[in-house]
Amino acid sequence: MSRSVLGALRALLIVLFAGSLAAQAGSGLIADAVAHGPVAVVVVTLIVAGALCVEVVLLSVWMLVAMIRQESLFDDRGHADRWVDAAIGALMAAAVVSAGGAVALVVQAAEPGAWGLALLAAAAFGASAALALLVVVMRRLLHTAISLRSELAEVI
Repeated sequence: MSRSVLGALRALLIVLFAGSLAAQAGSGLIADAVAHGPVAVVVVTLIVAGALCVEVVLLSVWMLVAMIRQESLFDDRGHADRWVDAAIGALMAAAVVSAGGAVALVVQAAEPGAWGLALLAAAAFGASAALALLVVVMRRLLHTAISLRSELAEVI
């Protein structure tokens, strides 16, 4: 993979990480802008926990990119598995948090804006669960590639 592509990916990861930190720092202001009372507490919790999950995924991708640069991604000792598993865990945690947030917001349905925020949390649940399943499939493909590379190395 070219250095320019890896450099661009790293720059994008930095921007996304900074955006996630900014969302966490401004979560109170964001919550006040869209809701009040108990709904605002749920929104702050969703933003902070969701951003933390995003940060873990971004860190995992950063480490996998570093493994590509060091040409150790296909190492059969399983070092890449740790970072892939961390990303899967963070995505599943995001799914659980967003599902819980959706339920909490539905309980607060009498509050203004709660239904719209509940739908947004439900969409976040669907997106994070789908991404987690996608990464599980990608992990299986990584294992297959490692196995094939090991077999090829034995032949050569």
